[in-house]
Amino acid sequence: MAEGGCLKNLLAGIGCLTVAAAGGIAGWHYRAQLGGLYRSIVERESPASSPLSGADSVPSTGRPSAEAFEAARRKQEAMARRGGPAYVTLSADEMASFIAVGLGPAGRAALDSIEVTLHEDRFEVRALLNTELLGAALLRPLAGILSAREPVRVSGGARVAAVGAVAWEPDSFVVRSFPFPRSAVPLLVNQLTRRPDGIVPIPVPATVGDLRIRPSGVTFYRRADG
Repeated sequence: MAEGGCLKNLLAGIGCLTVAAAGGIAGWHYRAQLGGLYRSIVERESPASSPLSGADSVPSTGRPSAEAFEAARRKQEAMARRGGPAYVTLSADEMASFIAVGLGPAGRAALDSIEVTLHEDRFEVRALLNTELLGAALLRPLAGILSAREPVRVSGGARVAAVGAVAWEPDSFVVRSFPFPRSAVPLLVNQLTRRPDGIVPIPVPATVGDLRIRPSGVTFYRRADG
């Protein structure tokens, strides 16, 4: 009986080691996925990351306003505080207000009636464009077709580019129904913003480490060391 018990213990030990080794191999193979575990836990706790209902999956559209800007600024101030929330979520109106600020005086002068629509991982800005401010060289060969004011759609993703800075990087630029080549988009954005880098900067607190754009809102996540 003693020998049988020892044999059972030995086999059980070998089985545990086998399971542990297999788990270690699987963990190494899926290390990239496991590395995002913290993010997935935070998102699971976030109301904006719950499974999309029919309403949540419909893109929301916002317009800049002083009230929305102040509401967004208060959320930013909360995240900037020591021990602030792990995440804050901005509405479409609040995000539109921040994007309008990021466009700068030149961009706001070129665009009227700005609207921002939130898609999955993308912003889309719709407005009336003063085409004369883009210059004939960029509009060629459409310069003789377009009127002085035309509807424009500009869209693209966004990322945290540096501490305290989110970069909206448009990759699509459509005037009326004419899409420009993707290679020309940074030049068009630069002409609007009077910047050299093809982005629209969105200032955020230094504590922001990541963001996620969803149709229902834009969530900014606190850095792990923030």
